[in-house]
Amino acid sequence: MLKIQTDSRQVPSIEQYTADKKYHDLLYGVLQEMSYGEKLPGDDIISRYVNKKDFTYQSLGDRIGLKRVTASKYFNHLIELGLIEEDVKGKRYKLLYLDKSIATLIPFETLRKLNNSLNHNAISVYVYLLKRYIAAGEQEYIYTRNQLKAFCGIAINTNSNDEVISDILQVLELLGLIERKYVQTEDNRTITYITCVRNRIKEIEH
Repeated sequence: MLKIQTDSRQVPSIEQYTADKKYHDLLYGVLQEMSYGEKLPGDDIISRYVNKKDFTYQSLGDRIGLKRVTASKYFNHLIELGLIEEDVKGKRYKLLYLDKSIATLIPFETLRKLNNSLNHNAISVYVYLLKRYIAAGEQEYIYTRNQLKAFCGIAINTNSNDEVISDILQVLELLGLIERKYVQTEDNRTITYITCVRNRIKEIEH
């Protein structure tokens, strides 16, 4: 059974965010990775913050393969989407708390490795699969490529972008985060199942 790790970070897991062209999952993931927790007097929850002095748009862009101006654009989009806001003292940004109904928790180490190794949309695909696996009582379920494309805001009326999802799924499988199986039907269709989703990347023996 999946265990919630104490160092987990929340990541949006509904299409209101993930399918929005303004949302960049890797940028948000990196900010969550950089953030530190602080519980202010009167607060019921631990809020997460990123100090302004700890990053520049150039450093964020270098981290996720974006130009400085593009990183700045997506950062401001995160503010527009209500995911982050400038702290009242003006020296840091607050990553706003998201209710568990619209976010999924990813362990810090898993998030860090996804940030460092994968591309835009990979985190969104992963949280979609993880959230559905939990909702299914950690039992196998059927998924389609179009479901994943719609969740990420990728056009579903063409097959030319299928490899985006296929490549992400293959890498998640290689990382040990998901397992799949394929079932051939009598009318020669292939149904794909997710049989397992993990919240920790498998360790490789050295």
